[in-house]
Amino acid sequence: MKRRGALFLSFLLVLGIIGCAVQQPEEAATYQIFVLANQQSAAGADAIVGEAVELDIEEDAPLEEKAVAVVEAILSSGDYLWDGIELRGITVKGRRAYVDLNRRYASLTGIQLSLADYCITLSLTQLEGLSSVTITAEGQELAYRPSQVLMEQDVLLSTMDDVVETVTVSLYFVNESGELEAEQRTLEMYEGQTLAQCSIEALLEGPQERDLTSIIPEGFRVNSVRVEEGVCILSLPKSSVELLPADEAAQRLILQSFAKTIYSWGTVDEIQILVDGEPCELFGSVPVAEVQFRPAEETGQE
Repeated sequence: MKRRGALFLSFLLVLGIIGCAVQQPEEAATYQIFVLANQQSAAGADAIVGEAVELDIEEDAPLEEKAVAVVEAILSSGDYLWDGIELRGITVKGRRAYVDLNRRYASLTGIQLSLADYCITLSLTQLEGLSSVTITAEGQELAYRPSQVLMEQDVLLSTMDDVVETVTVSLYFVNESGELEAEQRTLEMYEGQTLAQCSIEALLEGPQERDLTSIIPEGFRVNSVRVEEGVCILSLPKSSVELLPADEAAQRLILQSFAKTIYSWGTVDEIQILVDGEPCELFGSVPVAEVQFRPAEETGQE
């Protein structure tokens, strides 16, 4: 009887040990997120670096839940890039994550937008089951990307100090007389950027000369701009069109500032404007046909 009792107590002890092991919380899973490198120590090295972080999420959690945790970790990394940027949601379809951020993300342009895209893309494609990422702001695609589908192999981990090409462009702003006047600007083009993207981005940023002002409303965005066989396709979100002033003369100046800038490239003979992906006939109250074809006097630039 004593032997049986000892065996029974041993059995209960083993069960107790197993029970304690089961009840112990699992260790936090470790993931790699990509953040901005310390630029003072990263001269000549990568602009983005990977960091191992522990996230309070189970290993077998749904992929969308993991993706949310990873992006939240990036946003809370302390990089200046993420100030005011919030995650609205992530949806996974197939092997692609659709990341939607707030409108603050749309204010990023140029190198800052590229770095932000790269941080999110590299971090998410580390997750098993994800191979591509699409990033939007309030459901809208962002401008100045060669592609809206981002993959790990597309990401350049350079400091982006190497300029592929410099180009001189004419950007049209309003002078003190209320007329459009060209400002000559030398732009730096990096790998993956086009003349169209750089020019429109610079136009939205506004003039550098003090006697010129931008007529384009604050917050006005362009989803994308591309040139195909002499046709420039300017894609706008509806939210930008809603920012146009009520005055028809002001609307016309804005439209012409885009058109004169585009035609100055010398490679465009026609402009098409899309709003939320649909052909647009009216820019506010102004017919797009007024600027649809390049005027004979527009000689362009070499």
